[in-house]
Amino acid sequence: MYLILIGWLYVVLMFAVAQDSLVRSGFVLFFLGVLPTWLTVWLVHRRRRLNEALAREAEEERHARRGEEGS
Repeated sequence: MYLILIGWLYVVLMFAVAQDSLVRSGFVLFFLGVLPTWLTVWLVHRRRRLNEALAREAEEERHARRGEEGS
């Protein structure tokens, strides 16, 4: 994933450098570089946190069942 992200940011940077004005370069960097990168990282971390929470709940449930069976 990181290799693809680095490649994408390199392409966006080269595209921004080729623009006519500094303002246009800034817009390109923000809308094609920063914004999609932030969204991708946020979604990946959100999914990872959700999976960890579900795994934690399942582990607690298994632990509670073992406690009930042992009593």
